[in-house]
Amino acid sequence: MDNASLRQLLKGAQQDQAERKRRRATLYFISYVGGTIMAFMAWLNVGTDNPLLVGMLAGSAAFVYANVMLSHIFPRADIFYYIAGLVVMFTINGLIYTGGLNNTGLYFIFPLLFVQIVVVQFKPALAYVAITVGIAIFMLYNQNHILAVYPDEHVSRFLIATFCFICVAFIGENFWHQSRREMLRENFERMRQANTDPLTKLPNRRFLEAVFFEKAMQDPAAYFPLSAVVVDIDYFKKINDTYGHDIGDEVLIHFASLMKETVRATDVVARTGGEEFLVLFPHASLSQAVKLAEKMRKAIEANPFVEGDINHPITASFGVATALTDTSLHACLKQADDNLYKAKNGGRNRVVE
Repeated sequence: MDNASLRQLLKGAQQDQAERKRRRATLYFISYVGGTIMAFMAWLNVGTDNPLLVGMLAGSAAFVYANVMLSHIFPRADIFYYIAGLVVMFTINGLIYTGGLNNTGLYFIFPLLFVQIVVVQFKPALAYVAITVGIAIFMLYNQNHILAVYPDEHVSRFLIATFCFICVAFIGENFWHQSRREMLRENFERMRQANTDPLTKLPNRRFLEAVFFEKAMQDPAAYFPLSAVVVDIDYFKKINDTYGHDIGDEVLIHFASLMKETVRATDVVARTGGEEFLVLFPHASLSQAVKLAEKMRKAIEANPFVEGDINHPITASFGVATALTDTSLHACLKQADDNLYKAKNGGRNRVVE
């Protein structure tokens, strides 16, 4: 796994749940409250001389309820936020077209515009609001095409107030998003440090347990069958005893770079402690994993550690196992660990499945 993929996984783990919960709660609250208000207003206007207003309000309420119900069924789909924004656009311009009850429809435009800004994501909301206000301006200055009649002084003051409101709302949203991005950037850096081995820059055990395995459990089809290879550097203690721990650290860095060069972009190489590493091969059968592990073993054997007058051969032992489903992941890791001990007891520098 390259650095970009690692960053993407960490960012996804950091942002997805909190942001989705916030947006979903906002959509639910606004939809149920707004839909109820529109349904109530439609009922109040039944029997008046404006049946189009009743139909528009009732239709908007029905669309809002249907949209929020579908969002409960498909909670990860973003389309329902954009549909809500379109319903608001239709309602705003429907109120301007019909005038509402006794030409009071303009009073409801401001909260509806704010709903549109909050529900739709920041950048798309700019386009939504621009289109909504553009249609409104066209109708207000071409009142021969609409049912309502608005005095010129009301139109000019309404548009000035609307422009001021939109500016204040978007400025507030923009500052909120900026402060949130700064907070996420700081949190991400702390998360990156917590999930990365400081010496080899590889993912660590915390990353595997808190991020990678969690993602795999949430979306098994994207990862399984998942093959695991436990790797241990042969006679690493002898290297530390002979050359010192500083050279031992350089050997670990050298070893980690060799493994990263021999795996696929979708694979994960992690340092799990000391001279032990774990390599994960998503969508790889046992036979494929054994071939990849053997390729790794040969690359390590063919590239001794060289620094100054030190030329020390490096070998490693490999234990391989495969989890066909997410339910067998724990057993797979234990089997790979057992196979590593078989490799070490069998003479080292070998792959055991």
